[in-house]
Amino acid sequence: MKGTAKFCLDLGASSTKGWVQITTPEENGFEEPVFQPSAIKAITPSYYEQIAFDNTKQGSHLGCNGKYYVVGCYADETARETRPSQLKSHHAIAKVLSVIGWYIQNTEVPLDVEVDLLLPSGERSSFQTTKNLLFKALRKFDYGVDVLSCNPLRVEVHPEGAGVATSVSVYPCSILIFGHKDVTLINLKAPDSEIMASVYTWRGWGTIKLLSKFPYKFSNELTGAELIYQESRSKGKGALHRFLTQMMDEKQCQGMLSALEQAKDLVWTELQEELIADADFMNSRMIYIAGGGAVLWGANITQLCSGKADILGFVRKKIKQMCPELSEDMQRRLIESYLLWRQNTSPVISLQEPPESA
Repeated sequence: MKGTAKFCLDLGASSTKGWVQITTPEENGFEEPVFQPSAIKAITPSYYEQIAFDNTKQGSHLGCNGKYYVVGCYADETARETRPSQLKSHHAIAKVLSVIGWYIQNTEVPLDVEVDLLLPSGERSSFQTTKNLLFKALRKFDYGVDVLSCNPLRVEVHPEGAGVATSVSVYPCSILIFGHKDVTLINLKAPDSEIMASVYTWRGWGTIKLLSKFPYKFSNELTGAELIYQESRSKGKGALHRFLTQMMDEKQCQGMLSALEQAKDLVWTELQEELIADADFMNSRMIYIAGGGAVLWGANITQLCSGKADILGFVRKKIKQMCPELSEDMQRRLIESYLLWRQNTSPVISLQEPPESA
């Protein structure tokens, strides 16, 4: 008897995120979102043998294709800075195995596995290689002290935006994705439009661009991004304000918050000019908005798109029903992978609680 595991994973600059559904032959099973820090470090075989911690949903140590890594929370550092030129495909195999390995190890029956993976269109030359390497690695890999295996039924690599494209119903349209590292624009003129022929990515124009304009320099940019997201949702003094008051007096803090608004105005002005200059974007009948960074630009998007913006609220509502504990920007980060994942999953007849990490 075998179970079936279906994963859709989005290898973001800030985190590996997505969804998993695992079902048994009796049609019992569970579904849950996946979040794992994107940090990863290559290590030596001898160091790997010395590691004593237990792998969890949040991180692991593993080996594949003759290489060894520490992934997720165990590789996270106090100092963190994303380079715009970083390729997501370079460590894709290890990051995917870090997520999937925990579920293989903690499922009582052998698993047939399906994987949908989202990568930037700009890395399309690596899609087939990534697909082949991941399919091979899933058959046997080191995961902590164990050697794990599963039966990979299907592995597909999709361009970012493919998930949102499944919900598009109006043409011509545009998909605008605000990521941590990049901003991606996809203009689709018809249902048969190819995403990879219609995409443009502003590398380094994601939340990291706003952080670069902000005068306070966070040692860990992911902490800074989360504080700015929370501040943007607050009606008064939010998380960023509380953080800054630990470092400076109230007057200096207010100066920093004013500087944040100025930085947002500057970044949006630059991006808005790029969007206005794109005739296909401006002629779109509908503009679909996704990505965790979209929470920063709600009012700006509404003004620019003048009634054409669709923030995919119906999808976020479904995610909120499944995961009410997640913040708004976390829910937004999951929209893309959710839509693609739901294309290949059927509802679980008897839904159970997912297993917990030790």
